[in-house]
Amino acid sequence: MKHYTKSIIIAFFALLSYGVAYAQEAVNDTVIFSRTCKFEESIDVIGFEKRLKDKDELYIVRNNTQHTITLIKLRVFYKTTTDEMLDYREVTLRGEFLPQTTKQFEVESFDKGKRYYYIESPDQNPKLEGYPFKITYELLRYDVAVTK
Repeated sequence: MKHYTKSIIIAFFALLSYGVAYAQEAVNDTVIFSRTCKFEESIDVIGFEKRLKDKDELYIVRNNTQHTITLIKLRVFYKTTTDEMLDYREVTLRGEFLPQTTKQFEVESFDKGKRYYYIESPDQNPKLEGYPFKITYELLRYDVAVTK
């Protein structure tokens, strides 16, 4: 019985000391995240391109934060030139995105039938018939990389 009680006491102190060590370690690993701008201003889509026969859309995005970002989630609204809704979806952009930089991302287009083109896309062939569209977006999320 003594041996059993001694084992419980040793296990108790081992757990207690582990908890203290873990708490001290957690304090040292605390990352302070600070926003230098409002959430809505953290990420900007400064360019977009989708020509009539393109299967992908090109997003040119600016990281306005002081942090490396690894994921951006946008809700993109596709509209006619008269502001009628065509479609909307969530677009996820993945990759290491350094602070205060601009990066290009390609994603599969919403336009599976290749019938639409972004109104400001360059090099549109006037002989091809298609429907112009424009986009608006809202930032839903971005993930900050924690690095050493």
